[in-house]
Amino acid sequence: MATAGAARGSGPERAFAAPLPTSGDVVLDGEESAHLVRSRRARAGDPVVLFDGAGASRAGTLLEADPRAARVRVEGEYPDRRPSRLARLAVALPEMGRADRMVQALAELGVGELVHLACARGDPKRAEQAERRRGRWEKLAREACKVNGCARTMAFGSSLTLDAALAAGAILLDPDPDGVPLAAAALADDCAGWLLVGPEGGFTEAEVQAAHEAAGCFVARLGATALRVETAAIAAAAVILAT
Repeated sequence: MATAGAARGSGPERAFAAPLPTSGDVVLDGEESAHLVRSRRARAGDPVVLFDGAGASRAGTLLEADPRAARVRVEGEYPDRRPSRLARLAVALPEMGRADRMVQALAELGVGELVHLACARGDPKRAEQAERRRGRWEKLAREACKVNGCARTMAFGSSLTLDAALAAGAILLDPDPDGVPLAAAALADDCAGWLLVGPEGGFTEAEVQAAHEAAGCFVARLGATALRVETAAIAAAAVILAT
């Protein structure tokens, strides 16, 4: 993944802390402390990187390896391995178990934002289900930052209609074997808009045509095959972030 940082790998053990001061000691909450000390087996004196989910990272040292209230001394700034371009996905979400796995993978890739996409063949219950899942997904996004070295967690916005997404500028995925490859479309666009992934069965012909006709929008394909929603979303995000 292309990133803004030069370091290889995610570096020392990482923990979430918000608010995150520029200096002094930070006592982690019980969940973060248990993960750092029990799951990751960090010990007093080990280097630790703290991140706040909003883009700030601090280097520090673990002073007290208490699994209930670990104490870390903040020692300075730490580089953020954020992707060098923004990826924002609007996805006609699959059922929630599959969506959980998709969220985890997208967060690890460094996707900036994920929203549910309301479209003709999508399940109308998904927006409400996604809202109820928000707390779980935010936790998955924080956990992903411990893996990928990012300091900013993936955001979860409100449900978006296809018309609104197209009005903002978008790349719509369509499994047309004669379509433009996604990587080529990404190079032609600054990706400030949305990457749109349709539901099982795909977008309707009318929706694809609307994307063709909308200003600042592209219709693109991943390959010659049709994919599951979550597979398409993950693969497409990887292409965008590597382009």
